[in-house]
Amino acid sequence: MMNRAVLLVLPLVLLVVIIGKAQTNANFSGTWMLNKTEPPPSSSGIGGGGDPAFGVIAQTIVIDQTSNNLTFQSGSVKAVYTLDGNTTLTPPGDVNGLKTRAHWEGSKLHLHYKRGQNWGRDVLTVNGNALTILRDIESGGASTTRTITYTK
Repeated sequence: MMNRAVLLVLPLVLLVVIIGKAQTNANFSGTWMLNKTEPPPSSSGIGGGGDPAFGVIAQTIVIDQTSNNLTFQSGSVKAVYTLDGNTTLTPPGDVNGLKTRAHWEGSKLHLHYKRGQNWGRDVLTVNGNALTILRDIESGGASTTRTITYTK
């Protein structure tokens, strides 16, 4: 009886392992147009009209993703992330340069970035032709969280 139960359960376990390994990470590549922002950005301060290179919500973003890297371009600002969890400094050796780091949490991609005393995190999810970014920004002692939705 025990042998029969093992023979029935073993194929199910192998199927779960195979399906789990076959799942791939989401692909965020494409040109994305702003759909909505919650809450709406203010005309000043972080995440709004403040530092044009940090936390601005662009009308269009372009993402190029390979198996090893992701390039995120928001307006004239371009950030490169390695998808292995390591930190990248651009330009190399510049203590005030842009530090980027990315890691996966299931199908969500976390993009961490820091320049000077400003830091942020974007959590990207994709569902069909909709890209949702949960953005946490801290700059100058103030912080904000927004949900930004883009479509292809």
